[in-house]
Amino acid sequence: MPNTYKAETYKEVLCWTSKTRIKYAPNPKSGKSKIRYGKYMKATTVEQAMALGSFPQDLFFDFEHGYIKVLGGSRRQKPLNPAEEADDWTKIDKMLAKMHRAWNHWKRTFVVAKKLGVDRRQLTTGKVTGEDVQIRAARLAANELAKMVLQDVRASKRKITDRDVVAVLRVWGFRQNTNRSNVLPKGSKFVFSDTLGLVANYRGCVSVVMATTEYAAFTQVLTGWLRDHMPSELKKKPFRYTSINVNANYAGKLHRDGNNEGPSLIHAFGNFTGGALNYWADDDKSKGPVEKLCLPGQCETIKLDKHLLMFDGNRGHAVQDFRGERFSLVYFSIGQYHKANTKVRDELKRVGIECPSRQDMVTMKTMLGSPGDKKTHKVMRWPATQGAMGTNFLSASYVNKAKEIAYKSDKSEETCKETTFVDHRITYTTLPDGRRGVRVYLVGESGGQKLVVSGDEDSKGSAHYAYKKVAGFKQGPALNTTRICEVRTWLAKVLGQPLKAAVKRCVSSFSKDDKPDAKRRRKGA
Repeated sequence: MPNTYKAETYKEVLCWTSKTRIKYAPNPKSGKSKIRYGKYMKATTVEQAMALGSFPQDLFFDFEHGYIKVLGGSRRQKPLNPAEEADDWTKIDKMLAKMHRAWNHWKRTFVVAKKLGVDRRQLTTGKVTGEDVQIRAARLAANELAKMVLQDVRASKRKITDRDVVAVLRVWGFRQNTNRSNVLPKGSKFVFSDTLGLVANYRGCVSVVMATTEYAAFTQVLTGWLRDHMPSELKKKPFRYTSINVNANYAGKLHRDGNNEGPSLIHAFGNFTGGALNYWADDDKSKGPVEKLCLPGQCETIKLDKHLLMFDGNRGHAVQDFRGERFSLVYFSIGQYHKANTKVRDELKRVGIECPSRQDMVTMKTMLGSPGDKKTHKVMRWPATQGAMGTNFLSASYVNKAKEIAYKSDKSEETCKETTFVDHRITYTTLPDGRRGVRVYLVGESGGQKLVVSGDEDSKGSAHYAYKKVAGFKQGPALNTTRICEVRTWLAKVLGQPLKAAVKRCVSSFSKDDKPDAKRRRKGA
């Protein structure tokens, strides 16, 4: 919802009900709006207006411009909260409650942007599913800190340490996950838990979680830690996985994982006491509920900050209570891992995730053994080792530097040497003097980006930009304009095709060969 209306308008309209009586002014509009207004202007209540073709936004626009006069009828004392939806809510109630939530979200965007001293578009452009601006801001900073970690690791030729992982996890913006009901501690409504890598979705396909590659450096720190600490046994019989569950500061109750093929590696990070994992290695879910089969005293207890554990996520496990700061990473494969095609697998390889084959999965399951099989070691643990510690990225100076780069730095690095381009990307930055900047990139066939147009405000807060083609870029005609629409026209000429809508890329597949069946094809899959 664009913030184009006065606060008084929102406060008034959001308190209306389906029975609020209204009267429209004579038709003042033109074009298609005139035709639509001519239909709903006959309404005498909000409910009738919506039934006759009014859009929700029309209520705000028409009231603010004096085209609606409120005559009476029912009216609420305050706007509805979507989280408090009741059975007696009407369609109008639900619609206005959603508009209320959108307005609050829009206001928070400006509050956060002002606090950070950045252009709000830096926080809203490129957002992925499930992010608000606060989560987006934190994740941008975590990704910049991860880049520093990776650079230090390469320069000093050392391993990624637990301390490196804690540093980036502290900055990361965790989502309040309400979907993991199987792990929710008693009295909790959500946990701080995110999944990176591959997930299965309602369409019947598997998809790479967009945050996985949007914050590629962050993901690479997590995958790099496991690569550097992989036990020799699991290098010979390679442990491969599709996904990483990233958890912060909660003790998961007794549960079996959902949508997990089974073989998993887990390690805990941070400064805490307690928090060991209770694991029922002989649990067989085919014999009954986890609460009845997994009894106290029948489990093995593993200190995950001291060990890397391989276990079967489909068998009962729980985290003991703890004090302090505790993170954990669970490397696992989703049940539909076999649906990943070459494109999906290549996308995951970019960040260090290598999907298992069916034979890999058989090998890993054989190592864990079956419940009740006394000949096979079902609890496999290895002492955690650190090696050279390297730079301490927990220090405030590095965290602040990462935030400065994420929010204030003009990150216009060259990452593409190609001359054939398939798409474009527009980003925003805040200059050291507070002026805002726009950077336009062309995207090559390999996914690399090349800066081609730069535009800066003429003065702080003016919103007047001067766009120019960057020196050294030879393709396309000359460009010197104050209008972004002319930049878009120029881009279309360089690309030789109309510009694509700015839609976040989600890489998915329905099967290994990615040939949907006829039923899926009819659904538009």
